[in-house]
Amino acid sequence: MSQGIWKHFGLVGVSVASGIALTLVVQLGLLPSASAFGSEVVKISPPESWSMAGLNAMELEPLGKIDWITVEHGGLSNSETIIFEGENIVSVWDSGPARLVFDAPTTYDEFVIVLKGKLILTDNAGNAVTYKAGEMFMLQKGFLGTWEMTEDYRELIVVDTAAYNGG
Repeated sequence: MSQGIWKHFGLVGVSVASGIALTLVVQLGLLPSASAFGSEVVKISPPESWSMAGLNAMELEPLGKIDWITVEHGGLSNSETIIFEGENIVSVWDSGPARLVFDAPTTYDEFVIVLKGKLILTDNAGNAVTYKAGEMFMLQKGFLGTWEMTEDYRELIVVDTAAYNGG
């Protein structure tokens, strides 16, 4: 029985010592930015500042003709650049004048800031709202209706990564 007690206190002693050592390492910052699940060092810097002027001047990646949604008219070109990807995707998207039809419900919420141009969103009940540069809105999951850009249009979009990728 004395060996059982010795093993028990030995394990407790090792556990206590390990806990104290880990606490000191964390409190003293001996492993700054170290991942809790490995030795990988993660460096997080303050985020880049985005201005309306800078986002409007940004060069975007051309995507060609809009082919991912029903196009009633226009839609001959659109461009996009992802400027952040983590738990959310932040991108800048633009298009020439076009009228797009959401004939299937949108699959995710989308936060939008209009950077340039004018957008008229009309739901299937005929309720229309016009958004201009500097205005923002949340397009809710399940939206059905039209998305009409009456002139050259650019927006900043924020969506959840899992939702955007179909997960």
